[in-house]
Amino acid sequence: MRDPETIETELMEIGAIADDTLKLERIIAWCASHPDEVPFALHQFMGRSDRHPRAPKS
Repeated sequence: MRDPETIETELMEIGAIADDTLKLERIIAWCASHPDEVPFALHQFMGRSDRHPRAPKS
């Protein structure tokens, strides 16, 4: 597995894409290119729920 900071940087760049279709395409391509890193990436983002609170449901 590559350096966690490299993985995080790549995913943050993908997350910053405004176009949802393009973002999805990039996510799929990233997952296909780095299948062994997908569980790590999911764990990282699931653990960030306290850093980026969701908007309250109405």
